Amino acid sequence: MNLVRLPIFIFFLLCIAFAVAGEHYGPEKDSGWKSREISYKEIIEGNFFNEEYLVIQQVEFEGNQSTRRHILERELLFAPGDTLRRSDFADILEQSRENLLNTSLFNFVNVTLLMHEFMPIASVRFTFVERWYVWPFPIFEVAERNLNDWLGRPSFNRVNYGAYIVKENFRGRMERISILARAGYRQNYSISYSIPYIDKAQKFGIGFSAGMNLRNEIEYLTHNNNQLFYSEEDGFALRQLYVNTRFSYRQGIYRTHSFIAEFNQFDFADSLLVLNPQFSPSNETTAPFFTIGYEFRNDRRDVRAYPLRGRYFDLRLKRQGLGLLGNEKMDITSAESSLRRFWQLSERWYFASGINAKTSFGDFKPYYLQQGLGFRGDLVRGYENFVIDGQHFGVLKSNFKFALLPSRVGRIGFIPSEKFSLIHYALYVNFFTDLGYVHDSYFYKGNPYSNNFLAGSGIGLDLVTYYDKVFRTEFAITRHGDVGVHFHLIAPI
Repeated sequence: MNLVRLPIFIFFLLCIAFAVAGEHYGPEKDSGWKSREISYKEIIEGNFFNEEYLVIQQVEFEGNQSTRRHILERELLFAPGDTLRRSDFADILEQSRENLLNTSLFNFVNVTLLMHEFMPIASVRFTFVERWYVWPFPIFEVAERNLNDWLGRPSFNRVNYGAYIVKENFRGRMERISILARAGYRQNYSISYSIPYIDKAQKFGIGFSAGMNLRNEIEYLTHNNNQLFYSEEDGFALRQLYVNTRFSYRQGIYRTHSFIAEFNQFDFADSLLVLNPQFSPSNETTAPFFTIGYEFRNDRRDVRAYPLRGRYFDLRLKRQGLGLLGNEKMDITSAESSLRRFWQLSERWYFASGINAKTSFGDFKPYYLQQGLGFRGDLVRGYENFVIDGQHFGVLKSNFKFALLPSRVGRIGFIPSEKFSLIHYALYVNFFTDLGYVHDSYFYKGNPYSNNFLAGSGIGLDLVTYYDKVFRTEFAITRHGDVGVHFHLIAPI
């Protein structure tokens, strides 16, 4: 254990040093000509000038003590010297402000104009409240596929604990480095580093991670759409080693292409293969394999953590098993996609709809790589307490939202730093209906919800606040008669 603590302690000291001794990138000097300041509200209303065009003389940034200027300029839809139409100006500024917020580098981004008194010339000024970027904190979390599963059978034997150290916005370039040492029910020791841009044009990025997962207890079968678990008293039921690297290409502002290469090696306890002969490929206790993948993402949401307007599309292709190893038995090809759309219907009413779908093919689908519905955001609301395995699924989600408490800004008086004292919060009531279907060719026997039409409806309450935090409470009823209250920590769609 000392070998784990030492690098964490050293890295913690390095993070503090970077945070204290980092460079500062403050505002530029004023342009010098006589001007009047136009507020963000006036910009949105569009009544601040009468000319058909407006020339942007310069762009100023204030409050970006850590973040470098070129990272901010990458998110803008305009540049100094551009001539913008009056009809497009407010939308371009608002989209640029949203792009800056969606970097997750800031809690607040405000924009104002410095307008020339007599000519259609202006300087644009962005003002920021940066987030806290160094996060050394202890881990204490439930070790289940979602919070509701743990609440159904709470036990402190099924929790994770340890230390997680993250340095966001490393070197002011939006880089991220992390070290994880997590013990308990699901042990994980890992290190990762990502660089969003490695070229001058800020289009190409790279990242890598490596780690080890250890589990004394692991699910070996699904019955009645509930997971059955096997515990290894001496040693581990599962050992996993992994190394991966990711190359990314950002096309413009909203489109990103990623290419992934990974090596995995799983080692299982013998008893798992007795309990379920289809647990691993060829019923072997060791499963090494290579994986390659491609991801495309087109993200036009206003706020990624809890969108109210915009659209989103992604496509993920993965090939597990390349035949490069003599004992590589894996043979799975899968494709996943998500399409979401968000509308503002009136001042306080919103509607959202989304489709998640997955299909996979191969000579054999090992149980431990099964992942149908019931994991993360892939679920039909109301079925949170169930696992519905399968190789193919589709889910249609929809909900109406009412802003019970529209977004507001407050201050916690006894906290001196604006990184924590200045907060935003909002409260929404949402009415939802979800539909779904899972097709399972291997493990459907004894699982009534597999190969079956699923539907759930209900009402929920969503609290949204700073640092991308979402707290959801939902009451749902399913077409199979399941009734319950469920809790989530991510946006519903």
